[in-house]
Amino acid sequence: MRPQKPRRGAHAALASAFAEIGERARGEAQLGMAEVAAFLSVSEGTLYKALDPDQAGEFSYVRARQVTEHYGCVALAEDMAHAAGGVFTRLPEPQVGGEAWQRTIREILTDMQVVIADLSTALENDNDVSAQEVVTLRMREHIARAVTDLVAHDLHLKAIARAGS
Repeated sequence: MRPQKPRRGAHAALASAFAEIGERARGEAQLGMAEVAAFLSVSEGTLYKALDPDQAGEFSYVRARQVTEHYGCVALAEDMAHAAGGVFTRLPEPQVGGEAWQRTIREILTDMQVVIADLSTALENDNDVSAQEVVTLRMREHIARAVTDLVAHDLHLKAIARAGS
């Protein structure tokens, strides 16, 4: 038996999804394969073939969607978004009420102010932003939180517009 190729792309994403499901559903990542096999009514061998880049096994989009929806895992959604040139972010539940809107808008502005200040500081020294500065200053986290909140507001506004039509 020759060694399996390293998992990349879809194979790696599927392995991550099984581990995520195992951790959530059974408390151990290695139990994800058995959990998904039982849910889909397939053998674990079928799933192992789908994980092996050297095998002809496959995991359909329909199954991926069923697993993602049933378990709420994000590994496959993240991989699909990345493959399409985007990013995946889980949206918060929309909050209704003036106070919640004001608080969230204030948080978005605060996050953006932090990023702008950090970028300015980083650029002052050498007109460049280093990987270390991005990590140390948590720039991506601030931007991701602000974007996520803005998208949540957009979805809430869309629902309000639909209700008024």
